[in-house]
Amino acid sequence: MYRYPVIYPNYNVYTPIFTNPSLKVAITGKSSFTNTLVEQAYRVNPLFVQKGTQIHMFYWSGPGNHGSAMRLIDTINAIGKCGPSSPQTSQINCAIWDEGVPDTGGQIYWYPEYFQMNVEHWYDRVASGPITIFGKQYPKFFSIDLNTANLIWGQYSARYAEMATVFNAQTGNVVDVWCFVQGARAGRVFYAYEYPTIEKLEAKKIVKVHCAKNQNADWQNPDDWTEGLGSAACPPPSSAPLAADTNVNMSNYK
Repeated sequence: MYRYPVIYPNYNVYTPIFTNPSLKVAITGKSSFTNTLVEQAYRVNPLFVQKGTQIHMFYWSGPGNHGSAMRLIDTINAIGKCGPSSPQTSQINCAIWDEGVPDTGGQIYWYPEYFQMNVEHWYDRVASGPITIFGKQYPKFFSIDLNTANLIWGQYSARYAEMATVFNAQTGNVVDVWCFVQGARAGRVFYAYEYPTIEKLEAKKIVKVHCAKNQNADWQNPDDWTEGLGSAACPPPSSAPLAADTNVNMSNYK
């Protein structure tokens, strides 16, 4: 198991940071935010921008799909030679997702930006009065509604998707995109922000999209997947069920 130094912000995970939502909307809305995420991935593992590396980017949405994505990320990185000691003549496969970069031992290194998004508690802060985080009550420092919280996380996710452009240019390979989105609902982050971004990348042949038919899909078994956005296992937003609830939080915002 290997380690590259990643300097996380000097935050206490149990102490929230009340960033101005207008500032966060501006930051995550810039294309330069994508480059920040790429730099943070590189600092964990330089193979993500090495010529010849095959990059696999993962997406999930809907109940039960988070664990399925995590399972395949672990699998690919464990058998894909995604480590600095790998023979440079062998095919290297490296898997990544919006939370951070895993190593061959399954250890997840959060992007510092993802870490900060979590301690900013955007969905917890959608309240009419004082808010409670980890059992402690705080005054409402900035007005924030559900649409703004969705926008902040949505733009973050869109910038993650755009990392494929950099990976494609640096590695010389089309990026494999793997989606576990069975039961995903229209209006959530995947359909509102990630889907249209991936769609543009797919049209430019920067990514190749694979959509899981079931939560146990094996990345090495073509029969477990449909190919391309809009395929049977990745229906377009117009065919997705509407979100039935408004209680969006970190566990179901996707």
